[in-house]
Amino acid sequence: MTDLSSYLAWRFVQGVGVQPGELILLLDHAGRGDLLREVAFTIELAGATPLIELAPPDHVARLLASNQREHFVAYDRHRRIWRELADRSIVLTGGYLDLDGAPHDAIALWSAAQDRLTQIEETRHLPSLVVAIPTPTQASRLGMPFESLEQMLQQAMAPTLLELQDNIVRAQSRFENAREIVICTGGEHELHLVRGDRAILNDDGYIDDLDRERGAVVSNLPAGSVYFTVLEDQTEGSLYLPTAGSAHDVVFHFERGRAVRIEAATGAAELSAFFDAHDGEARRIGHVGIGLNPRLRQPIGWPLVDKHVLGTAVVAFGKNHHLGGQNASSLSEEFVVPDAEIKADGRHVIP
Repeated sequence: MTDLSSYLAWRFVQGVGVQPGELILLLDHAGRGDLLREVAFTIELAGATPLIELAPPDHVARLLASNQREHFVAYDRHRRIWRELADRSIVLTGGYLDLDGAPHDAIALWSAAQDRLTQIEETRHLPSLVVAIPTPTQASRLGMPFESLEQMLQQAMAPTLLELQDNIVRAQSRFENAREIVICTGGEHELHLVRGDRAILNDDGYIDDLDRERGAVVSNLPAGSVYFTVLEDQTEGSLYLPTAGSAHDVVFHFERGRAVRIEAATGAAELSAFFDAHDGEARRIGHVGIGLNPRLRQPIGWPLVDKHVLGTAVVAFGKNHHLGGQNASSLSEEFVVPDAEIKADGRHVIP
C-alpha cells in the first residue's frame, strides 16, 4: 500500500471524526478493494471498528439482474440495524450503476429499501463523509485516462483546512446579511431567491461538533463550498441549465417557489416526468451552493466533484429539512450550474 493511500485513508477517518470505541459504517460504492482495506485498517488504528457494506456498481447490477424479489423486499432488514448502531459512516463512491436491462420490479424494491435506509440516517443525523474515489469505470465514463482522474482528485483533496476556510469565510461574509440571492444564467435568465434567516453552512471536508449542531452532518471529499436553504415559497424567475439529466438547453420557470414549467430543446417531457415521479414538493428548490475549492478549476462531468469547482453554483431540488429547511419530498437532486453569475443584495459573491 502506498504512502498516498495511507494518507488518504487517514484523511477520510479524520474528516468524519472517528473516535475510539465507535462503530463506523464503511460503504464500498466504488470497488477499489485496495483503498477499502486501507480505510478499514486506519479505522482500526483509530480504535474504532469498521462495519463494511459491499455495494460497488457491478455487484449491485448483478444482484438486480438476478431478480430475487424476496431478497429485495427484505434487502434492508439487517442494514437497518447497521445504521441504527453505527456512530458515523464513510462512503467510497466512484463507479457508475448501469440499470439498463435490470427488472423494473427489482429496481423499485431495491430503491425503496435504499430510501428507508436514508431515512434512518437522516433521522439519526448520522455524520457521513462521501468520498469521490477514482476508478477505471468512472474515468472511462468521463472520457479521461484513469491516471489523470486519480491525479486530479488527489490534488483536489490536497488543500489544507486553512486554505479551504479562507475562501469559505470570505463567501460566508458576503451572504451573511443578504436577503435576496439572484442567480443569472444563460445571458437572459434570472432566478430570485430569498434566504431569510436560514443558516449559511459550509463543507470543508471535516465534520466537527459545530457542524453537527447546525445540521451539516454530511461532508464531501473533494471539499470546499458554502450552501444554504431558501424560503421555499418565494423563488421567482427562470433558471437555465445546459443539461439536466438527459435533457438539453433546459429552462425552469418558477412562480411562488415552484418550477411551474420546464422547457428544453430535448428531453423536457422526460425531465418533467422525473420530478413528478417523486412525492412532496419535488419542484421546489431545497438549497443553493457555491463551490470554493482552489484546486478545482474546471468541471469534469461528475457532480460530486463539480459542485466544489471554484465559483460554480449548485441548485438542489427537493427535500431540505435535514438542512434546517421546511420542504418535504422524496427527491434530493443537485444540478451544477456552470458560468453562473451570483449576486447577494446586488453584490457579486463568487470569489
